[in-house]
Amino acid sequence: MNPALKNLLRPHYIDLQGYVSAGMESDKSAEKIFLNANENPYELPDLEGFNRYPEPQPKALAAAYAKAYDIAPDQIVMTRGADEAIVILTKLFCEPTPNQHPREGGDLQQTTGDAVLVCPPTFGMYGVDAKAMPSNVVEVPLLKENGTFALDKEKIIETALSYTPSPHRGEGRGGGASIKLIYICSPNNPTGTSFPHDQIAEICREVEGQAVVILDETYAEFSSQGSMTARLADHPNLIILRTLSKSYSMAGMRMGCFISGDTNFIALVKAKALDAYPLPQASVEAALHALSGDIRPIAKANIEKLIAERERLIPLLSGNPLVRHIYPSDANFLLIEMEKAGEFIKFATQNNVVIRDFSTKPYTEDCIRLSIGTPEQNNLVLKLLNDFAP
Repeated sequence: MNPALKNLLRPHYIDLQGYVSAGMESDKSAEKIFLNANENPYELPDLEGFNRYPEPQPKALAAAYAKAYDIAPDQIVMTRGADEAIVILTKLFCEPTPNQHPREGGDLQQTTGDAVLVCPPTFGMYGVDAKAMPSNVVEVPLLKENGTFALDKEKIIETALSYTPSPHRGEGRGGGASIKLIYICSPNNPTGTSFPHDQIAEICREVEGQAVVILDETYAEFSSQGSMTARLADHPNLIILRTLSKSYSMAGMRMGCFISGDTNFIALVKAKALDAYPLPQASVEAALHALSGDIRPIAKANIEKLIAERERLIPLLSGNPLVRHIYPSDANFLLIEMEKAGEFIKFATQNNVVIRDFSTKPYTEDCIRLSIGTPEQNNLVLKLLNDFAP
């Protein structure tokens, strides 16, 4: 395993003996009789096949993901959506913040655990999962410039390299309690901003040995910039999150993954950091169907429809006197700054249209986030905006 990852792992994972489930000991060949996993041999009507535990990391699905993302099958860990990937990576790398410990004499000594770095406004689960460890969360807010959002690249690097209170275990650069994970969401939720790959690559280079860069590409299919998977070999501390939820219309099936160029790291994760049977069989079958040669062209056509609708909506929304600014978006949503944002959200809800309210959140004051719908749904939003009388 590359030291850029190995030296940042929580040490006990190196020697941990992972659980070997019955499903790991044998494939699920139809000609075999399985009496090894305490499964019920009787199938229920219309639920055939669900009496058996699924393959923990199905080879066929790994091959389908690999083809879709132009990677090798052994570079991928399949998860229940990208959300589970965030939990797993936080668990692997971040030492919890210990409770206060009594010194001699009875007074308390406060100790400090590892941290993740986030760039708000961004997806909130990065910080929530870190705090659940509990680990610390360090914020380097996005910069507002030229009508859009940008990474504060220099501040991210400086913060990651300076958060070093004590000597580090292992051979890596830095200190004992450190920023282990840097989360970058591109295109970013909720702003829609894509950040230049060269900037992300520079961050990877500068913090290598000190931190792992987690690039969340949930919305990459909607971006003209595409994915950074081709650069994985150049950056051993880069891990990429992907999901079928948005681009492949699979939010209800909860299928995602994370990708690393370090196949030894991927093998460790599969052996030591996953649940015994992490992927439901129905979700696996749905994912295989979505990634098939018959369905992928339909999914791609739907992505093009949503991009076209996004671009159609921008001038129409901008013409409304309540709309102050629409932030440039490379995703399937728009962040809109407007007058009376909270009141418009309530008005839309009264008319059975649910829109996400960001108007009272830091860094997105007076903003709503509008997911791009069908043309008919989007036209209804335009009508509601025109009808709205605050």
